Amino acid sequence: MFYDRLTRRLHLTIGGKEYLLSLNLGGLEELESRSGKPITSLASGDQMSLSMLVDAFWIGLRDGGNGKRFTRDEGNQLASDFIEESENGFADLANVFMVLLAISGILGAAYRHDVLQKVGLEDKDGKPLETTDNAEKNA
Repeated sequence: MFYDRLTRRLHLTIGGKEYLLSLNLGGLEELESRSGKPITSLASGDQMSLSMLVDAFWIGLRDGGNGKRFTRDEGNQLASDFIEESENGFADLANVFMVLLAISGILGAAYRHDVLQKVGLEDKDGKPLETTDNAEKNA
């Protein structure tokens, strides 16, 4: 798993084939609508259901630039394949969602940096600069 910092796409290999996933603003709005939960609540630790994670995976896959518009059933099957192939199953699917949310940029550079560090991915944008307010608070 790695991400492209210019396109904001996550690259995953499933069944020996590479797939691209991306959550843009429209996809995040759709996910919010389908789940009934605000995206910001998930970033602050709310529980994520399996259905929501599969929806996020499917929307990211569908909008990732794979040259094909995946159906929900195809997204569901690929999410299932990913869970079976991954070392930590459901937890790895949750990590995919958190990375997609982070690299979308919707929650800012500090969130992106923290999430990427937690899942063991290099933050290709680099560590965010501290703002003057944060620097003064830490002094």
